[in-house]
Amino acid sequence: MSYPVADNEMNEAVAVSGGTTFDIKKFIFKLLRFLPWIILSLLLSYFIVTIYLRYTPQVHKISAHVLIKDNEESSPDYNVLRELGVMPGSKEVQNQIDIIESYALISGIVDSLDLQLKLISVGRIGSTSLYGSKSPVYIHTVKTAGTKSSPASCNLILYDNRFSLSQNNKTNYYHYGDTFLLSGLKLYFLRNPLVKIDPKGYTFLIQDTASVASAMRSSVDVEKLHEMGGIVEISMLDEVPERAINIINKLVEAYNTAGVTDKNVVGNKTSNFLKERVDTVAKELDNLEIQAETFKRTNKISDITAAGNQYIAQSTVYDNQRVAQLGEIKLLESLQEYINNAGGFADIIPSDNGLKEQTLQTLITQYNSAVLNYQDQSKISTEKDPVVARLKNDITQLKTNILKNIESIRNGYQTNLNQVESQYDNFEGLLSSLPEKERELLKLKRQISVKEQLYLYLLQKKEETELSLVSNINNTRVVDSAFDQGIVLPKASQIKTLALLLGILIPVALMLLLDFFNNKITDKKEIEEGTSVPIAGELSYNKKMKKVIVNARSRSVVAEQFRLIRTNLQYIAGDAKSKTILVTSFMSGEGKSFVSINLAGSLSVGEAKVLLIEMDLRKPKLSDYLEIKNEYGLTDYIVKDIPFAQIIKKINALQNVDLITSGPIPPNPTELMMHPRMGKLLAYAKENYDYVVIDSSPVGLVADTFTIGRSVDLTLFILRHKYSYKTTLKYISDLYVQKKLNRLNIIVNGIKESRGLGYAYGYGYGYSYGYGYGYRSSADYYSGDDGKN
Repeated sequence: MSYPVADNEMNEAVAVSGGTTFDIKKFIFKLLRFLPWIILSLLLSYFIVTIYLRYTPQVHKISAHVLIKDNEESSPDYNVLRELGVMPGSKEVQNQIDIIESYALISGIVDSLDLQLKLISVGRIGSTSLYGSKSPVYIHTVKTAGTKSSPASCNLILYDNRFSLSQNNKTNYYHYGDTFLLSGLKLYFLRNPLVKIDPKGYTFLIQDTASVASAMRSSVDVEKLHEMGGIVEISMLDEVPERAINIINKLVEAYNTAGVTDKNVVGNKTSNFLKERVDTVAKELDNLEIQAETFKRTNKISDITAAGNQYIAQSTVYDNQRVAQLGEIKLLESLQEYINNAGGFADIIPSDNGLKEQTLQTLITQYNSAVLNYQDQSKISTEKDPVVARLKNDITQLKTNILKNIESIRNGYQTNLNQVESQYDNFEGLLSSLPEKERELLKLKRQISVKEQLYLYLLQKKEETELSLVSNINNTRVVDSAFDQGIVLPKASQIKTLALLLGILIPVALMLLLDFFNNKITDKKEIEEGTSVPIAGELSYNKKMKKVIVNARSRSVVAEQFRLIRTNLQYIAGDAKSKTILVTSFMSGEGKSFVSINLAGSLSVGEAKVLLIEMDLRKPKLSDYLEIKNEYGLTDYIVKDIPFAQIIKKINALQNVDLITSGPIPPNPTELMMHPRMGKLLAYAKENYDYVVIDSSPVGLVADTFTIGRSVDLTLFILRHKYSYKTTLKYISDLYVQKKLNRLNIIVNGIKESRGLGYAYGYGYGYSYGYGYGYRSSADYYSGDDGKN
């Protein structure tokens, strides 16, 4: 309760506080009141998170580490420049990452591991995917070329020696190990004795392979561990760790196999080319040897002359040169024919083809490298990709250059061949002097010798190529095979922490929202911050709903509070001989009539005469509360000019208190309140009574009260705890500043104490008799003013 200590403070009153401040003490008291709800919320949130973690599948992270060697690492100078930031990092590692994530590679994993087949255990709340050692059966497919399956769903029931599959209301029984056809696939099941059979059965799914591969491709994550390094991490999240481990290990294996296969493409092409040439030369050599043997047997020739041997030796030298040139030309023609027949951009040119021309070999190596780059890029790009278009253009240009180089080399070989044949013709003339049969035999031997040398040469090249194929290895190294890094989802600790925080924040937020949207007056501080109008007293909630509480013998808490108000009013009214008190409120139901009755009873103590006037002509309640007939009241006095003595009634429940009822409800209450006889009535009351208490109409609804507001000594404005609106405080401040009502003061009525450790009105003010009420001495509120305010 507070009063102004100086008259000028009234001029500083404001309608509503310009801002609100956070009251930590008030917040703590409210928090204590909500403590049971907070505890209940915490228990509920803990229960919910426990159920959530119990039935949410645990997702594991499976990872493998693979080192991808960069071809450019062979150059120390390049590495120095790259470390200094002069040269950008190689794109080779990123290209290999794209290949690992390619659809073609992952779809092969789906087929090899039969991942399109799924066994599910259906529980009461959730479902569990079974795989590997956790599965009651091992499911295998019989691989056949051109097999295409369609999606299907079956109900699987397992028994000790057999099992059943139900689909479309049709059930088939099979024994373990039997091969059967289902949705285009040949399958057979093997029992896993380490896993107990669920008698409720399982759901067996055959999924679309393309859909499974697409889903797996999005779940597999490949990234570099370090920006400047070549080690990549291949990881995926899965509810079944064993399945993810098999997928990643198989993916690494398939990637390494594909890498070695790409490296062997050139070698295989070269090996096949040399094999064809070896077979051709071997057949030609066999034919020559058969001809020589037949010629000798037919002509009975066992040896030739010494001169013939010398001629043959000299002729053989030139013949070998001639044959070598012819062989080179033949190789060039075969290579040229092979290149012309290769119409696509993915065909490799044999590089180790027996030709010794370095320029040609360099061009072929560049061509094959471009073809391999095109093959790798086509796996991760489309034909519209500008990179693919550039590679195709490079391949076309290199092929043109190779054909031009072959033609140039062949012209050079042809010139050398013409020179060798000229020398060869000279020795042919010498051989012509030998007998005809011996001369023919020498020719056959010479041809056999040449073919033998060519055969041995080609056979040597073929073996070298085969050895290179066997020795090829991929440019990768498995650093860590797939391993389980543990559970990553759900994160139990974070979820529990979040649940506990929500368990606290939700009731606190609800408390703050209720407080924010509450537009009723709940505590004394809101009144003190909302207006500077003094608080003359505070009244506790009347649980027994008695209308008359104050009398000479009453000792209740509310009676003592009315007596304290009476004491305060003596200081407020000052030296006024007769104290006229107007009791009003903003709206009906705030306790205006209740306060008027008991205030009159409190003022009547000590033989003081009190007149209680029921001036609420619109909705009178005093007569009903006091059970007095409402006849010959205020309206009769004004309209019919009835004497004062006839309208004044005694109140049996209150000594020394007289009552003037409102009388019949008039049609024009405001005009009656302005009647001159109203002034005579107040003058008579002031002369014959010590106190006059007027129960008026609510000022927020009608203007009747303002007609007499300037004629009273002081005004008591009633606010009801948790009933009156906070906006009423601004209205009271306006009345106070504009001085529409004399000596305006506030009475807070119906204060309800909060149960438990709550925030009560006025920070838990007590209302017991005597002490702890929270008032200062009445002298502290006396301002020494003249009573005109």
